[in-house]
Parts: sequence; structure tokens; C-alpha cells
Amino acid sequence: MIRARLLTAHRVVVLRDPVGQPPDTAPGEVMKRRTLAERFEECGTRTVRGARVSVYALRC
Repeated sequence: MIRARLLTAHRVVVLRDPVGQPPDTAPGEVMKRRTLAERFEECGTRTVRGARVSVYALRC
């Protein structure tokens, strides 16, 4: 379901953990990261109060 919903968007804003934090191993988070890596391109990331906010765009 997460993959299908992500693929309906042209752009996605993602709140990410700070650098150095271990990745979340929940199945939904693993699928989200996999889908972003396979189908999206990271357009930019900013750090806001320790968290990272990234914008991804669907690859053509």
C-alpha cells in the first residue's frame, strides 16, 4: 500500500532521521526507502531542528 501511494505522487516530501541514526526497520519504512531509492530522485534536503526534510521527484 505504501509503494502504491508513493507512486501516485510526482513529488514527495519526507521527514528523515538525523544523520547517524540507525534506519527504522518497520516494514512500511523499509518499503518507503526502497521505493524512494528505486523510483524517485532526491531533489534536495535541509536540516530543520536536527531532522532532515527531503524532497523527492518521480523519475521519468
